[in-house]
Amino acid sequence: MKTEEKESKKILLITTSGCEGCAIASKLIQDAIKVSKQDVDFEIKDSSEVSKKWLKTNNVTDYPSTFLMINNNVKFSFVGTRPVIVISQWIRVHLC
Repeated sequence: MKTEEKESKKILLITTSGCEGCAIASKLIQDAIKVSKQDVDFEIKDSSEVSKKWLKTNNVTDYPSTFLMINNNVKFSFVGTRPVIVISQWIRVHLC
């Protein structure tokens, strides 16, 4: 009998030092996860913790950069901040 593996759903926020918008984005994303009522992990990484190759491949040119991922594959991304309701809808659309 084959067991079904659970999909790993994650939001990755890439920040940089001194970025006020990054702190705001973090709070908005956490609130959006609560509003969406989805089982989603949230991870924050400084840009220095992410390989330059990954940043280039995913066109990270500004911060905060947010990635909605399933099994470490990027499904949707955006730069900057958005209202909680918009982020929660994106979670429902792209991670469910």
